[in-house]
Amino acid sequence: MNLTKLFEMQRELDERIVKEKGLEGKDLLPQKILALQVELGECANEWRGFKFWSKDQKSRTLKIHSDRDAYLETNPLLEEYIDCLHFILSIGLEIGFEIEDARYLHKHNVQVYKDWDGITEQFSSTFSAISDLFQDLPRVEEENYEELFLYFLALGEMLDFTWEQIEAAYTAKNAVNHNRQSTGY
Repeated sequence: MNLTKLFEMQRELDERIVKEKGLEGKDLLPQKILALQVELGECANEWRGFKFWSKDQKSRTLKIHSDRDAYLETNPLLEEYIDCLHFILSIGLEIGFEIEDARYLHKHNVQVYKDWDGITEQFSSTFSAISDLFQDLPRVEEENYEELFLYFLALGEMLDFTWEQIEAAYTAKNAVNHNRQSTGY
């Protein structure tokens, strides 16, 4: 996964949103952190593995949509994961994080951040890392940001997403988000 490319794509989207919505000079970090928490909850909801009370604990990984004369297949779990990635990248940009200066955010460190007890625990660890960012406000420590990102990437691996899938899905969703801005979303 080319994180430099993804950060640049997110930068372009964020700059467009800020300009078009008149948000110049606004501190959006608290809202971005809350949005990430909400999106991670939506991702967990699509995963469904924590729903001990339900007979249906299978992840939502296939949805078929009718689009005029064609059928489109989507992966709701991956889509929610990608929505989280958008906010993680956006938070990084907001705090001035430079991927080239990353001390810990490297593929070989992802394994260290996997919770070997299971995906439920990994979601909880990721939520906790997000909460740590909020506790850091008004200034987020880059070390805490990198830790969150590593927990999140490890979660993606535990959900069986490849880095190639993640990058492709992010690129596609980024285009959707630009289109939404063009159509008055």
